[in-house]
Amino acid sequence: MTEIGKKARRCLMVVDDDSTIRLLLQAALQKEYDMLCIPNGPKAAESIESGKPDLILLDIDVPGSDSHSLCEDIRRQAELSKVPILFMTVCQTNPGFFAELMIKGNSYIKKPFEMPALRRKIERLMTSPPS
Repeated sequence: MTEIGKKARRCLMVVDDDSTIRLLLQAALQKEYDMLCIPNGPKAAESIESGKPDLILLDIDVPGSDSHSLCEDIRRQAELSKVPILFMTVCQTNPGFFAELMIKGNSYIKKPFEMPALRRKIERLMTSPPS
């Protein structure tokens, strides 16, 4: 329960098999957001509905699931269909790959990324009207 006049904290879900990335993102963003850090696709699918994230940061290569399929599953759920999805990828040069990401997700960021750039993308996606 939030106190009167205080804004509820928004929730970020990070889905990445790399524990270093999950820990880094948790440490960097936990002062601003409630964090759900998930190591794989099946665990993410279980946690998304109950966690009700305001934004999902999804590694493109998530073990145990195709992140494109996971994204489509999220979009099919009425309550979650407008949750912004920000893909993280190590791919650097394939324009077709990036175009496909933008069809399924809202944006992407290339790894390695700078934390200020990630923060700007997160804020932009959370303050933009749902598409």
